[in-house]
Amino acid sequence: MTASPYLLIFVDGLGLGQAQAENPLADAQTMPYLTGLLGAPLLEGLSVTSQYLDNQLLFRPIDARLGVSGLPQSATGQTTLYTGHNAAQFRGRHQSAFANGSLRQLIEPYGIFRQVIDLGLQATQANAYLPGYFKAISQRRRRYAVGALLNLTAPVPFRTLTDYQQGDAVYWDVTGEIVERYCDVPAISEAAAGQRLLQLAASHHFTLFETFMPDYAGHHQNRGEAIAALQRIDSLLETLITQKPRSLTLILTSDHGNVEDLSTSHHTFNAVPLLAVGPAAQQFGGVKDLTGITPAILSGLKG
Repeated sequence: MTASPYLLIFVDGLGLGQAQAENPLADAQTMPYLTGLLGAPLLEGLSVTSQYLDNQLLFRPIDARLGVSGLPQSATGQTTLYTGHNAAQFRGRHQSAFANGSLRQLIEPYGIFRQVIDLGLQATQANAYLPGYFKAISQRRRRYAVGALLNLTAPVPFRTLTDYQQGDAVYWDVTGEIVERYCDVPAISEAAAGQRLLQLAASHHFTLFETFMPDYAGHHQNRGEAIAALQRIDSLLETLITQKPRSLTLILTSDHGNVEDLSTSHHTFNAVPLLAVGPAAQQFGGVKDLTGITPAILSGLKG
């Protein structure tokens, strides 16, 4: 590969809230590695440009409201993030959960997988999809999420249970405890999941991994579940950042807030984090909202 690679970690429902009892992120022990790296817990207003790894660390809050009234939602937030186009303005509202035909009008031509492939480069989604997912789709019991539509419209092959068993995929819960429950496949450690992601990133110019644990915990208003999810993500990040090659730029962001305010089961208006670690970290210094991430990645891949 000639272009320096990117690994995007998408964390659903991770906002930057205030230092209050309802916010599990206010406790430095919830995400000890990331708190140590940034010098403070992930709270509202935190912004860091550091000399870490020769000025290769950037952390800043970015807007998820997108100039549209109402609480930010997953379908429009993720479409915006993965296309660089303001999907909430395109729809005239924030849209929850799954992408409909209207959002596919943005995803098909502007999805980041499609755009990376059009540059003659390699893109992949690291997430494993279990057989039950596609069965539920065929039976119309569920609809494709935005991340799945990135695969379909690029097209990029889905990673399956076989890929997962061979060590070539990671499940959205990071350790695969859900896979173990339904498919009798042993769970893995956060470190092993991180090593799998780094392996995939080594052979692709752009790699995406999505985890939805914080959003579920936020909707459940379950502090124990929230802390467990955030600690699992923190452990994954420790492996990724400490073991990544110098050429790889890691990005972490979200589509809307949720887990940072357990006083409500709804999403929040809070800004979301943008973390970049690697040689292209400072390219993200001008990103102000969800529309800026895909253009910054593509700009870096174009050189």
